[in-house]
Amino acid sequence: MHLSTRQARIFKLAILLGTGKPVPAEGIISALECSEPTLTRALKELRESYAAEIKYSKAGHAYQLVSPGQLDKKNLRRMNEALADNAELRQTETVSRVFLDKDKKKAVSLSLRMSLLRKIDQLSRLHDFTRSDAVDMAVARSIDELLRDARTIKKSS
Repeated sequence: MHLSTRQARIFKLAILLGTGKPVPAEGIISALECSEPTLTRALKELRESYAAEIKYSKAGHAYQLVSPGQLDKKNLRRMNEALADNAELRQTETVSRVFLDKDKKKAVSLSLRMSLLRKIDQLSRLHDFTRSDAVDMAVARSIDELLRDARTIKKSS
């Protein structure tokens, strides 16, 4: 059975607190690999879903399960088994990667005369491009030409 990241976090938290002993907040955050706000949400869900009473100690900056509610040994064992099965499934899964060879693009805002915009639209229709591709092509050609001209001028002076 695949567990969502949230489910796995709740199960790990339940197992950590299941001993009934105080567990330092930093230790929980480290074990769950989460932030403090995420820990707060996970604690709330654990309290609500399993009717567990969890106390926070300011002095020790630790959490302790004082009343397990539905978090009995049987449920904790099932959670532990589900986590083990989930870890095993994740190891055996084949991971495929998607490589996009597209150039990175950045959206920009331009103010163009309507006559230029009509020419861009005409270019995009003729080449079956998007407007963005047509602008990209036109700008690339124009910049290459302007750079060549600037280098020629610089060499001759």
